[in-house]
Amino acid sequence: MIITEVLAQITAPHFHAGIVLWDNKVIEAAPIVGYMKKQKWTRDRVRFYCSEKGWKVSVVYVMQRQRTYEGLGDRK
Repeated sequence: MIITEVLAQITAPHFHAGIVLWDNKVIEAAPIVGYMKKQKWTRDRVRFYCSEKGWKVSVVYVMQRQRTYEGLGDRK
């Protein structure tokens, strides 16, 4: 199965953090924004929330690739 993987950077006045999305769903997140992964946020929800907070979201890269696992906790 081919997925779209996105690495994004969140820049706030008091931190910088990274998130990884697969097919527009957060699958990995820096601890300071770990709730985005835990609550399975979508790309649109991340954008809206960050905009409301006055934070900037920047896409670092986008890549089409083979899905290899379901998330960090599911690796065998």
